[in-house]
Amino acid sequence: MKAAVIRKYGKPEVFQIEDMPEPAPKPKQVKVEIIASSVNPVDWKIRSGALAVLTGWKFPRILGGDFSGKVVECGSEVNDIRVGDEVFGLSNAMSIGRAYAEFITCDADKLAIKPNKLNFLESAGIPLAGSTAYQALHHMCEIKPGMRVLIIGATGGVGHFAVQIAKAENCQVTGVCHSRNAELAKQIGCDEVLAYDKADITKSKDKYDILFDAAAKYGYLSCRSLLTSQGTYVCTIPTPLLMVMHGFSYIFPWKRGRFVGVNSNRKDLDQLARLANEDQLRPFIENIFPLEKIAEAHALSETEKARGKIAIRISDEI
Repeated sequence: MKAAVIRKYGKPEVFQIEDMPEPAPKPKQVKVEIIASSVNPVDWKIRSGALAVLTGWKFPRILGGDFSGKVVECGSEVNDIRVGDEVFGLSNAMSIGRAYAEFITCDADKLAIKPNKLNFLESAGIPLAGSTAYQALHHMCEIKPGMRVLIIGATGGVGHFAVQIAKAENCQVTGVCHSRNAELAKQIGCDEVLAYDKADITKSKDKYDILFDAAAKYGYLSCRSLLTSQGTYVCTIPTPLLMVMHGFSYIFPWKRGRFVGVNSNRKDLDQLARLANEDQLRPFIENIFPLEKIAEAHALSETEKARGKIAIRISDEI
């Protein structure tokens, strides 16, 4: 199978397109013919070697976690997914044998049926970023209708999903982004937009029930004054202080600080698919690259200026 491979850590140029053996599913896995994937920051952090202490030094390595495609083989213990099903999912972010390839094997409980109303490119943009946003708002913050929600990084990969998920819960959503992206923030559902390049948002007098720093740009202490007495701050980066606050938040219910680490599971993917099929969730994809130009896709993602998701076309079917 064709795959984007790295044989050492480094800059985007370390990617090579090679012919690699096709993986075979274990009893609880399925094998998927990948039609599309996408880029997440964790992918280029792995590629650069920034996470080598966690990922190790075993090469060659195929990166990429998000995928959408068609099931071509099921393990002997899989009975709820069938050959021919169109699926989307998230493979273990730190494992070897990933989604920048024509085929992948994945635990059956880490994928779900693709949303009917989205194409493969759109569906491939959801798993990691969409699950992170969903779990932050629903699992960490217990979002409820009518809450006031502030989302930092509202037009980024995780943030633009968080905006839509919060609006689906009938919340009042304020998005924080660069002024050049203000119009997009409004298009995806923000009731109000704050431009971080125009003013210091931490000086705002407004109070929020949920503050989700999807861009991991502001710390808990900087944002604490923006929370209501029962409010929750959640971030995607577990700083030492936030880890302590995360523990205390289960004991003390005021101005809680939490972090979210994505957990790939079918239940949450099913909920994201439901929102998509109800026209309440749609990935914003501004950039699409073929697998052969994965280095360019990574370089763009590393600028941290890309809006929404960067999609990777694996198959000529789309």
